[in-house]
Amino acid sequence: MGICTLIVNPSSGGEKATGYLDLMRTQLSEMFEEVTVKDTEKQGDAEQFAHEAATHGHDAVFCMGGDGTVNETINGLAAAGKTVSFGFVPLGTVNDLARAIGIPLEPEQAIAMLDKATLVDLDIGKVNDRYFVSNVAAGAIPEAVEGVSAEEKTKYGPLAYFIEGGKALAKQTMHRFRITVDGETFTQESPLILIALTNSIASFESFMPQAKVDDGKMRMVVFKEFNLLDSVKLLPKLIRGEIKNSDAVIYKSFKQATIALEDGDSLITNVDGDKGPAFPLEIEILPAFIKVYGPAAT
Repeated sequence: MGICTLIVNPSSGGEKATGYLDLMRTQLSEMFEEVTVKDTEKQGDAEQFAHEAATHGHDAVFCMGGDGTVNETINGLAAAGKTVSFGFVPLGTVNDLARAIGIPLEPEQAIAMLDKATLVDLDIGKVNDRYFVSNVAAGAIPEAVEGVSAEEKTKYGPLAYFIEGGKALAKQTMHRFRITVDGETFTQESPLILIALTNSIASFESFMPQAKVDDGKMRMVVFKEFNLLDSVKLLPKLIRGEIKNSDAVIYKSFKQATIALEDGDSLITNVDGDKGPAFPLEIEILPAFIKVYGPAAT
């Protein structure tokens, strides 16, 4: 039956994680002969715990937390370079990976799902020296997202990001990017670049409907500009999942890209909801890199 580690972020889900711990431990005890539980106390703990579990030969690593905890756990597993299965119970504000895989957003249902779960292939991305499972963003919105407080996340949920993002786009700053996508280079002034691994961004599940978690590709959306009139035109396309057909964006499906800033500005990046690396960015996809517990095929 093997050994697994369960990483718990006690502060996730409005500090509800510990309330589901007994239920999760009971479920995992039916799947594995030994379950080790680790509580995170600070940033970086989940990554360290996952790396240690992988290097010590554990068969699976699970986590209970938000997108940041999921990202850290994946980074620990990826850095270890071992074949370790991954599972998680979503407890965050957005939970993009759970939405993409079809894992229930209600913790009790996500735990119950594990009873008949199947292991599915999951592509992950690498940006400079970090790994990601959902998205990379650079420009107006990532700058604003840095300012979203824990209280705002709890009060407004994913809407908090859209509120701050809307404010940022209203006073947008254009940046000149030099972008190389699968060997093709172009320059573009833009207030915002989004790179998506899955269909869901900031809980917007129809953002990139053609994206699959195991299709070996990423999608890049480079906004040419984003004034109020453009946003009104873009909204219906966003809702229908047709943003790639808009004249207001450059859309690329790709496997490897380099993005550099040409105007000398400093610019914050956001990776899976947290602060990311500085420019230039080297981005690549690692196809079917890890197996994750998802809903059984029906």
